[in-house]
Amino acid sequence: MEVKTIRFPYKIADEYHLYTIGDEHGGTKHCSNSSLRQQVNIIKNDPMALWVGMGDKAEFISPSDPRWDTGVIEDWVHPDNIALDQANWYCELFAPIKDKCIGLLEGNHEDAMRIHSHIDVQKYICEKLGVENLGYSCFIRFIFKRNKSTESHQFIGYFSHGNGWAVTKGAKLNRLQRIMDSFEADLYAIGHMHDIITDSKPYLTLDANNKIRQKEKVGAVTGCWFRTYSQGVRASYGEKRGFPPGAIGCPMFAITPHSQTVIVEG
Repeated sequence: MEVKTIRFPYKIADEYHLYTIGDEHGGTKHCSNSSLRQQVNIIKNDPMALWVGMGDKAEFISPSDPRWDTGVIEDWVHPDNIALDQANWYCELFAPIKDKCIGLLEGNHEDAMRIHSHIDVQKYICEKLGVENLGYSCFIRFIFKRNKSTESHQFIGYFSHGNGWAVTKGAKLNRLQRIMDSFEADLYAIGHMHDIITDSKPYLTLDANNKIRQKEKVGAVTGCWFRTYSQGVRASYGEKRGFPPGAIGCPMFAITPHSQTVIVEG
């Protein structure tokens, strides 16, 4: 697990937009490239945008993997250069918004490529883009300092690629809620489940003046860019297992430092 602190200036009316974008699964014909590029442009054109990569950036599956199927691999992925072709695809796609990137999580697909094929694509991508490697899960402390003032506010985020085989909405929500109960933070983002689900939990606390305040922690399952079912394309491993269609897209956390609020939109 990694820990990162990051600081930003703010004005009273400022609202930062934190996009949690992951499970792209590039390199397969089931990747929704057009939707993904639209999202990159949204972040590029949003002056208040920040983003965290949630892992599973590409398929990173080799022929020795039981999920391997030549029929669903993109033509630009060369058999002798599977990992680097897909890693370079990711770097080229996200290069225009690398300066807005807080860091990248490692997914189980990157981890499997490192363990079984001895290629650390996570390290390669982070170094090539010049962004921070956040490991498989991390805490991030966001500190916002008001311009021309000593006033500052902080928010703590917990981010993880996630794990498990939750299929139903209820099971995915339960997994998100267990994480929100197990780690102390203001916002939570969990990948892996190929769905967009948001939740909030109000709670009571004391402020610095011993006044009781109600606050709210918010969390999200962070979607995907992998089409479980694609017309005219050989079945994905998700289709073969009867998984529900994935939710294409990603949530966005709206952080307003002055009012000390976070809202998640999915």
